[in-house]
Amino acid sequence: MEGIVSLVANPLFINLRLVFVKPLTKIAIAANADKDGAEEIVDSIERLARAAGSEVRSTFNHPVEDGFLEDRDACFVIGGDGTLLGLLEEVVARRVPVAGIRHGQLGFLATFSPEDAQEALPPILQGQYDVAQRALLVCRDPSGRERLALNDVVIKSAGQARLARLAVRAGDESVAEYSCDGLIFSTPTGSTAYNLSAGGPIVHPQADVVLMTPICPHTLTSRSVVFDGKTSLQVQRAPGDVTSLSVATDGRELPDEQSRMPLEVSVSQKTFPLLQEQGHSHFKVLRNRLNWG
Repeated sequence: MEGIVSLVANPLFINLRLVFVKPLTKIAIAANADKDGAEEIVDSIERLARAAGSEVRSTFNHPVEDGFLEDRDACFVIGGDGTLLGLLEEVVARRVPVAGIRHGQLGFLATFSPEDAQEALPPILQGQYDVAQRALLVCRDPSGRERLALNDVVIKSAGQARLARLAVRAGDESVAEYSCDGLIFSTPTGSTAYNLSAGGPIVHPQADVVLMTPICPHTLTSRSVVFDGKTSLQVQRAPGDVTSLSVATDGRELPDEQSRMPLEVSVSQKTFPLLQEQGHSHFKVLRNRLNWG
């Protein structure tokens, strides 16, 4: 794609804003069929796209088929944030920007309502849009297998009414041992997800940081810690801990063989391209979703 590029980068974290002038001639639409009214919204977007001269490929399969985004200029996702997160691997592999049309209860990634989309999509299809590159976390198990997360990596006790005891290191330095139900490692994008529910801070998506928030810690002074985005974090069992643990990336629980300790969590060199209206305001989204004054 051709465009005007504004780039701020360091070796591990990229904040990238692209202002495009290229029309979206080939688009994809992925919808959650379990959402009432999804078919009507897809039909409406298809009509808008074809009226603008765009070729359309649609699916109600979740997750989408391999190769669904091949040769597409952009993808519009109808559903909540969970529907959008289901496209993570395909989006990252194909480098196709995604716009979320909110058809769930609460969405920070799916920023358009169906009503907003009717007005916003025509200029976007003509090339008036921005692409924000959102940071991803990568979770590595002892064998080197990796999983990406746009929101968070969560390590917690599995199916037991007992605390986990987890030791965390930042690089070569010990951070602390935590007695808690688990730990949430989140991106700035994920700061408004599980992290927020667990009492963690809201962080602007362009911040170069990784957040760690304990879940129901035994000690009241065990609070969230915000690390530099270049920090590599290691999590392992504290001595004597025998709790069964589960690991989930963006709410998807990993198989047991990928949940073995120690785990390494860091910012990935890959990013998630999020398509937005020109002039998009993150604080406007927060005001609307969280009912701020």
